[in-house]
Amino acid sequence: MTNLEQKQMPVTYLRIALRDFLFNEDDHRAMLAGTGLTLAQLRQSDAHVSLATMRDLLHNLSLHLDQPGWHLGLAAHLSITSHGPLGVAAATAPDLRTALDVLLRYIEIRAPFVWLTGETGPDYHRIKIVESVDLGPVRELLLETMSLAIQSIVAAILGRKLTGARLELACRAPVYRDALRQAFDGEIEFGCEGHFLSLPAVWLDESCALYDDQLHRAATSRCRDLLRQVTGESDIEVAVRRELLSARAGMPRLSEVARSQHVSPRTLIRRLKRAGTSFQTILDEVHRALAVDLLLHSELQIAEIAYRLGFRDPANFNRAFRAWTGQAPGRFRSLGRRGSDDQVNPAQKVTR
Repeated sequence: MTNLEQKQMPVTYLRIALRDFLFNEDDHRAMLAGTGLTLAQLRQSDAHVSLATMRDLLHNLSLHLDQPGWHLGLAAHLSITSHGPLGVAAATAPDLRTALDVLLRYIEIRAPFVWLTGETGPDYHRIKIVESVDLGPVRELLLETMSLAIQSIVAAILGRKLTGARLELACRAPVYRDALRQAFDGEIEFGCEGHFLSLPAVWLDESCALYDDQLHRAATSRCRDLLRQVTGESDIEVAVRRELLSARAGMPRLSEVARSQHVSPRTLIRRLKRAGTSFQTILDEVHRALAVDLLLHSELQIAEIAYRLGFRDPANFNRAFRAWTGQAPGRFRSLGRRGSDDQVNPAQKVTR
């Protein structure tokens, strides 16, 4: 079973699409074609579908509507409560810093196709968005919708538009780029070396307008339960992965990660084993995701990518990448970029 089949995603957002965009039976049949699902199943309050099925549903919907950028309207209809416990836990946090930590830690219960990690610099808090599975033809749709959803959550927390924020997208400027610029409050840059959402660092200590300690604790606890239920992951697994994703040069060793988690290496190994995983398994998953990200979105040579990920010998990286994807890194880069060029407007790097 692939990650796309294992990962589960709530159908909440599809129900909003059904309510706001799909008004006739032809729309419904087109969206459901080949998925084996019924409208009754999608309308169940706690329904989840595999990420593979969600990808097929969204692809069907995009082909049927034939309106590039239709998902921007969906993003505009999302509210705090659209994101379930995750939205509530973030909105009721004491400050934006805590709210963003909740989003980064539990994003997979609503968007199981990405991993998020944050880094605070002197001027900006930069959230890196790493695609954890191959989203294929709905890549831009999902990544853009998720970025706009995070914007709406942060805007609700601060009580204002996010003028001063910056969104960097790896894709080239799409045909609906003007609508996307209008939907995002800050600046947007296309053709970047990865996906990043940056917020002014001075915002981090601002109080949340909806702060409620009791509700925040209850919603965060529910997020923790859902993380295990929906993804099979534990808090310790997410914490280790975030530590690895945020590494700047090479990957930290198990002993270094254990130290950052304030436990001994033996305790970390035991906790990961109890969660059904291991440090090496998480390391391999992060290596694969970062390798794919760098191959598709950067101009680094393959040997440089290998060294950045901690491989002393590029040949070892090549063998590992073949094991992860079934393709050599060079061929993967060539095919991936060719497919991306076919899906978007061939405009070059554009800044708002």
